[in-house]
Amino acid sequence: MGYRALYRQYRPATFSEVIGQDHITTILKNQVQAGQTAHAYLFAGTRGTGKTSTAKILARAVNCQQPQGGEPCGQCSACQRTQGDHVDIVELDAASNNGVEDVRSILDKVRYTPLELRTKVYIIDEAHALSPNAFNALLKTLEEPPGHVMFILATTEPQRIPATIISRCQRFDFKRISGDELSGRLQYVAQQEGFALAEDAALLIARLSDGGMRDAISLLDLC
Repeated sequence: MGYRALYRQYRPATFSEVIGQDHITTILKNQVQAGQTAHAYLFAGTRGTGKTSTAKILARAVNCQQPQGGEPCGQCSACQRTQGDHVDIVELDAASNNGVEDVRSILDKVRYTPLELRTKVYIIDEAHALSPNAFNALLKTLEEPPGHVMFILATTEPQRIPATIISRCQRFDFKRISGDELSGRLQYVAQQEGFALAEDAALLIARLSDGGMRDAISLLDLC
């Protein structure tokens, strides 16, 4: 088996494993537990702060057959199926698929019910990169979304997303992760990987990574 980057290996699998974003994960857990999730979310924040990871956890949680305190249980058949890629959880990287045809190709399938899961989830990464026509196509669907669909838009540049789209989403702003939280996670990863990491070194890597968990773990990987 080839080498697997540390940040992929230590990607959070539950809301409680997402570092530094309790103001967001607590609300999402409560929504899942109460069965009151929105049909569209906007996750905004600098890179590597957990937006896509949280989107994937939310996709699993809304489909979990017996969520534990709003968390995906990890045991039911839906959780087992969604550990890898799944046909009902569609990811689109808008940075490289930003045309109206790219968006239409997924929106055309929105009206069909999910194949295996309860909710079909569309995660659109770098959503600000969509073209004006693609945004218009998306807006039509967001105005009258089918009950079995959820959209999660993730972006590092929310100011580039049209106000008409933002107004139809529940917006969550991910903050830069503090040096102490980053350093603590780096020491945990080092310990799991079986090597010693001095506290000063962990704090230095944390400072260089500018509040992004992915960058911090990638830097640790390089070291």
